[in-house]
Amino acid sequence: MKSNTHLSISLLLLATVSLLVQHTTATCGVCGSNGIACISETQFNICFNNQPDNTTAHECPNGGTCTSLLMKCSDAANAPADCTPSTDITCGCAADSPTFVCTSRTTFAQCNGATVVTTGTCPTGLTCAAQRGGDICVDACYLDGEIECDLDAPAS
Repeated sequence: MKSNTHLSISLLLLATVSLLVQHTTATCGVCGSNGIACISETQFNICFNNQPDNTTAHECPNGGTCTSLLMKCSDAANAPADCTPSTDITCGCAADSPTFVCTSRTTFAQCNGATVVTTGTCPTGLTCAAQRGGDICVDACYLDGEIECDLDAPAS
């Protein structure tokens, strides 16, 4: 009887831990099965009807990292962030820059090569998408999870 109790408790603990670490495929700015869309290593938007609400960015408590795990925000030692700045993307003007580039998720610059001509800020709720053609700032739902410059603020 005692061994059955221990076995039952062990199975219950295993099931609980499995639920907490269930991982889904994560993409920056895209709603996960846990009801949030990570927009940086530490910030997320709450999703409604599988669409992120871009009007308010929420910060993970206690310096946690945003994950697609069921527990949403985790200690970085336990789970890596699902949305990290891409090292493939250059934020800002460079020698071969197009006319407009993003300098953060919500700011942009007009470039003349590597020289900044002027800078601007996207209206509230919009995300910089200078490389997509058309409008420089768009609603995040048009980004398909591709954020051109995944920084909170322009690099100084």
